[in-house]
Amino acid sequence: MTDRNIARQIASNPDAAPDMAPEIDVCAIRRATGMTQAEFAATYDFSIRTVQEWERGAKKPSGPARTLLRAIKADPEGLRKALAAE
Repeated sequence: MTDRNIARQIASNPDAAPDMAPEIDVCAIRRATGMTQAEFAATYDFSIRTVQEWERGAKKPSGPARTLLRAIKADPEGLRKALAAE
């Protein structure tokens, strides 16, 4: 596979290659919400251990978690209300 093909594949689906996808700063997203790790995890249905691992760089969010984190970054309060309405 050529570099051009790889770049095209990543551009069409960044989550297909999470190690090459743009970084998501989970700590910055969480801090922008004004929540502790425990509050953030409970509010958005993550495990606290996962949030801790993301924040210290031991793991990277992928797939649906990346999508949810992007939505939280864009509208944390709107998403919180939508989830609470369930």
